[in-house]
Amino acid sequence: MTDCKIRKLSLTFRSAIEAARDDNQFDRDLYFNRFPKGCCGDTSCLLAEFLRNEGVESIWCSTERGDWSHAWLVVNDNRIQSPVQKTVSLPEELWPVLANYGMENPAHGIVNKNYISDDLQHGLIIDITADQFPDYNIPVYVGLMDAFHKAFSFIQAYDLFELNDYRLLELYRKIKKYL
Repeated sequence: MTDCKIRKLSLTFRSAIEAARDDNQFDRDLYFNRFPKGCCGDTSCLLAEFLRNEGVESIWCSTERGDWSHAWLVVNDNRIQSPVQKTVSLPEELWPVLANYGMENPAHGIVNKNYISDDLQHGLIIDITADQFPDYNIPVYVGLMDAFHKAFSFIQAYDLFELNDYRLLELYRKIKKYL
């Protein structure tokens, strides 16, 4: 999918969130009634679900700047590097517990596949809540790393798959009515 099409989809989704908010659909939600303020993580998850249904896979990226945290998406395409897989050993005393929970062979450890900042540095950012910050007035940003996003320190990033949180599914259902 082209970057232009991803931008159009992101604008459409942001507009649907604003319409639902203005129609008091989020009055009972602690965060979304103040959209875009304080709901970047949840919004990114919801946008990821919408984009996934349109054929765009994304990575959820969590960052911080001073006392502020912020989250956005990075398109999971050939502009990013795949994370390095590492096997993490587990303490022997946990093996019986993990085996009881269905882990086939805890002695082999677990595979940890985490993105690092360098993996995502050339990726296409999708951020539809950055205008909650006083030093940024772009409601929907779809582009490469700019000065605003560079000012944040990377915390973590991971692939987003199907949305399965009840609260977020309910918000998504409400937003879909405005698409």
